[in-house]
Amino acid sequence: MGFLDNVTSAVNRGTAAAGRGADKIKLNARIGELNKQRQGLAAQLGASLYEATRNDAALVSGREALYEGIARVDAEREECQRQIAAIDEQAAAAATAAAGFNCAVCGAHMTGADLFCSGCGAPADRARAQAAPRRPRPPAPRARPAARRSAREICSA
Repeated sequence: MGFLDNVTSAVNRGTAAAGRGADKIKLNARIGELNKQRQGLAAQLGASLYEATRNDAALVSGREALYEGIARVDAEREECQRQIAAIDEQAAAAATAAAGFNCAVCGAHMTGADLFCSGCGAPADRARAQAAPRRPRPPAPRARPAARRSAREICSA
């Protein structure tokens, strides 16, 4: 019985150690999650305190570099957003130009880059001035195939 008791005791110790190891891993993961939550809350608190105190000279005193750094980052972020808006406007204008229109004089398709209508030669300004945006034309109806005629019909014709 001594040998089996030793084996059972070793297995129990190993199982307990594995359980403690798993519990420790879970707790460390939870600490990591809690640290991330705390960092997020601290950032929100810092942002709200910055907004509330940035015009208070007594509170800014001694922290000028932080306040100036935040203001610099905010200004650069606003500039990046302005540039993104300009890029979006350019993309929208390019899409509109690429969509094209039909010439008001002859109906030929033109794009925003065309200087003259390829159908009638009208200047783009004249063709565009009265033209409506191009709409896709519905597909033309397909002709039905002729019905098959029997050999008797062909021969009697």
